[in-house]
Amino acid sequence: MDVQMKKSLDAIFKPASVAVVGASNNIQSWGYGMLNSLIAGRFRNTIYPINPKEKIIQGIPGYPSLRDVPDEIDLALIVVNASSVAKVIEECIAKKVRSGIVITAGFAEISADGAMVQKKIAEASKKAGFYFLGPNCLGVWSTEGNLNTFTNMTRRPHRGPISFLSQSGTLGNYLYDASRKYGFGVSKFISFGNQASITYVDLLEYLGDDPTTKVIISYVEDIGDGHRFLEVAKSVTKKKPLLIYKAGSSEAAARATHSHTAAMAGNDAIFDAVCRQAGAIRWHDFMEMFYMANSLCYQPLPKGNRVAIIHGGGGFCVTATEACTRLGLSVPEMSQQAQDELRDQMLPFSPPPVNPIDCIGRKNEKAYLHIIEIAARQDHIDCLIVMPTRDNFNRYTKSSEMIETLKITEAIAAIPAKYQKPIVVAANEEQIQGPIDEIFKRYHIPTFSSPVDCAKALWAMVKYSQILEK
Repeated sequence: MDVQMKKSLDAIFKPASVAVVGASNNIQSWGYGMLNSLIAGRFRNTIYPINPKEKIIQGIPGYPSLRDVPDEIDLALIVVNASSVAKVIEECIAKKVRSGIVITAGFAEISADGAMVQKKIAEASKKAGFYFLGPNCLGVWSTEGNLNTFTNMTRRPHRGPISFLSQSGTLGNYLYDASRKYGFGVSKFISFGNQASITYVDLLEYLGDDPTTKVIISYVEDIGDGHRFLEVAKSVTKKKPLLIYKAGSSEAAARATHSHTAAMAGNDAIFDAVCRQAGAIRWHDFMEMFYMANSLCYQPLPKGNRVAIIHGGGGFCVTATEACTRLGLSVPEMSQQAQDELRDQMLPFSPPPVNPIDCIGRKNEKAYLHIIEIAARQDHIDCLIVMPTRDNFNRYTKSSEMIETLKITEAIAAIPAKYQKPIVVAANEEQIQGPIDEIFKRYHIPTFSSPVDCAKALWAMVKYSQILEK
């Protein structure tokens, strides 16, 4: 990566000082919201509000311009009118500000004239070695830098290993909701907008070397330089999974992406082929990307595609087997020796424990743990779909039963580390809450209510394992 680009991106995600150009006391303005986001988000370092008309802005001393700030500035957040952005960029260059985020819209996404202005600003900034995100973006959440530039998102996910690159800022709400529901944490969320200066591929390259990022999710409307994307993505996927949702695959969607961020949609079949060549995993269901990223973050990757399905419902066993086989996963029969061991844990009327293993007739909760361990020990099993030991507790549950159940749940959650085989939990909506679910979240065991989602989570892990082998 270009040294100056790397310095600019470091200054965006870990700034020692931030100037808000266009900061305001007017609660209706973007300048108010931007400064307020920094304050409410408890940004720990120095903030410089910039506004020639106001001396004290939200309780912080203001400055008429960037030139009047006595110290160095790492990051300039630009929320002035589109007609003033070029002048502010010139001031950033003169002040030797290390990086910028242009929140302001009104450029290539609205007209040819806007595109021309955007191009001139970008050319001047690149020539001077000043790189910025945007325009027409919402900026970043960075847990590493404790930085939040999203005026409409005061809630932030917990710190964690997933980073999300998005050409849309508002999709951060989905990231937040998914992280809370499934218990995963986030390193960075980056809204990059029209990518006039810093591009999607620049950010992808940066995250490829970012030690706080283990999995990269992307929502992209325009990848820009296809050849560079291929080379960078190939390098990134050797180190960490890359999941992509590419918008604009239909004529109507392409029209929408152009009005959103001036993106030019390319041939969708070609993009599919490029993803396969690069080792990127493409998704056509946006929300699924978050669930699959969670599965890829923490668990050991499977050595093959062979699944053991262990559940207490015959219908679930059938539908999960169907979902696995449709995705190219294998559900092999248990050996005769394994079946004999499994029968010892079941009542006489239980169905044959071939695979899937219907545990409706298991002897007790401890027996269920033994059943899972027997399956996990088999050399011809690479990953497992299991269920919780029971539904959640109620007022009639004895404390001794609760303690025993939680111990068994903890032992199940420890199986991936013990046998180096991933587990996905299938649970109904009642079970996806309470202390049992909290144990699975603490051990980062993915939990889904749908057999199809369970199968897809394992497919994602198998797919990335195969990518690494190649």
